Amino acid sequence: MSIRFGVVLLGLALTACEGNGKPAPTGCFQVPTESLGWSWSTEGFQTGAAKSEEFLDVAIDSQGRLYLAGYENGDVGTERFDPSGDSRGVLWRLGAGSSDVSRSFDLPGTTESLDALTFHPVTGALYFAGRTTGAFDRAHGASADFTHLGQQDVFVGSEQDGVLYQGGSARPQHPNRIAFDAQGALIVSGFDDYYVPSGTAYVERWDDPFFIKLERPTEGLTLNERWFRSFDTSAIDRLGGLAVDTRRDSSIYVTGNAENGSTRGSFVQRIDPGTGEPGPLWRQSTISMDSMEAALFREDGNLIIAGSTFGVMGPRSSGEQDVVVRLLNMDPEKGAIGEPLWTKQYGSPGADFVTDMAVDAQGNIIVVGETLDSVLEQDPTANKGGYDIFMMKLDANGDRLDVKQWGSAGDDHPNAVAVDACGEAFIVGYTTGPLLSSSAQEGERDAFLITTARRRE
Repeated sequence: MSIRFGVVLLGLALTACEGNGKPAPTGCFQVPTESLGWSWSTEGFQTGAAKSEEFLDVAIDSQGRLYLAGYENGDVGTERFDPSGDSRGVLWRLGAGSSDVSRSFDLPGTTESLDALTFHPVTGALYFAGRTTGAFDRAHGASADFTHLGQQDVFVGSEQDGVLYQGGSARPQHPNRIAFDAQGALIVSGFDDYYVPSGTAYVERWDDPFFIKLERPTEGLTLNERWFRSFDTSAIDRLGGLAVDTRRDSSIYVTGNAENGSTRGSFVQRIDPGTGEPGPLWRQSTISMDSMEAALFREDGNLIIAGSTFGVMGPRSSGEQDVVVRLLNMDPEKGAIGEPLWTKQYGSPGADFVTDMAVDAQGNIIVVGETLDSVLEQDPTANKGGYDIFMMKLDANGDRLDVKQWGSAGDDHPNAVAVDACGEAFIVGYTTGPLLSSSAQEGERDAFLITTARRRE
């Protein structure tokens, strides 16, 4: 089926996430019995149409409402960047009550997607970052008439106020993380995709990380650009994770990968919050295929990072690329900044690639990614074909508590994970096969939601 947009009443019939008829604690998602005609299996749902759809991020607010961001009606495999064509950026909201809605961000004849979500730390309002090949204006839900600057621009806005910023350069921007600092400024990070000037057939620039700091003016809605920075190196480097140290000085920390050059391998780097200039860099490995894809600050102020390695960063290697989770010291009184406090490495005999990470209220670490093998030690033949989805749940010391794997005969790619107040995980992405038992593949890419939350009949 096609994803439906506009203002849509979901009419969810809900149940509590606790057993024995007890009400759900605040912040726990309540699984619907039905909504929008989706066929919910015991583990989530899959939805698609003739063209491609994909969920790119997921977030859960303090009331337990679930937000899914991505695109619909996209073409894949036809242009240099996916999606292409007349795709629409989409935002779904699912949760308690009868006023749940879904919404699109669409300019006719251009490509839009919603790539990242975050909540305002005081008001709880939902903010998003996406990309467009057009120019948003007041007629299409923007706070101003913006100008298109390059092949793909970044746009940023809120669920309540629509699009509040559009910016970029001649190069195609690809935002993938968004976060607030302690002063309420928005930080957007991502990377410039490789740049082929219009009318040419050569690559002028390879992938480069970028950062944007946006501030709300005292009057009006439109977000002001404090700074826009790029690494602008000769190496191919991309960003995966973003974390802002809101307990101290709002320093920005990014993680990623450099494929060549003097900083080849996976890294963590500090970005100056005042100027956006790159600061100290802590290399995590020297292998060009290694990458750190996620970063989060813990309650104790230390930084957790997660990614993949082809080498040995933890106790041992399990095969090809492995999952790596590492805790870095951020307290100068307890040692060198960036020094690893512990490192854990897990994986299958094949290749495993981390895509995202979350931490629950108990401090447990939820890592998701894709595997070409089986991460289930008790079932070495669990892989269903191509890339499967995996989830690893670790305790606060990085010791493994649980491992799950889902797959179809096609490729299954998880983009993001979020955790609610009950500790239930919500994984989103796309599949090219029938991923869930009650689903059939409908498009080249179908969007999916997989959850550990369960509904009682």
